[in-house]
Amino acid sequence: MAETIIRQLMSRGEEVVTEVTNRLLANEAFVEMLKKGIAAKEVVDKQVTDALKRMNVATRKDVARMEARIAALEAELEAMKSPSPRKPRRRKAA
Repeated sequence: MAETIIRQLMSRGEEVVTEVTNRLLANEAFVEMLKKGIAAKEVVDKQVTDALKRMNVATRKDVARMEARIAALEAELEAMKSPSPRKPRRRKAA
């Protein structure tokens, strides 16, 4: 019973959201403002990216690359620390 009520509420909620979305997208003024907002965001994103490059701030890609390199170096160090099997030395006869 509770599941049925929840499904009905979800269905009605989806209907309302779809209706509101359709009304908004039918409104030319809203669509134009949306386009202007997206264009403004693109300009801001570009300006922020340029500013970060000028300040020599690492990007997410740079940080990911550095983390991978650090992990590889740590693995190499661990391999150097662990004892490797050695061949027994032969003693010289006296």
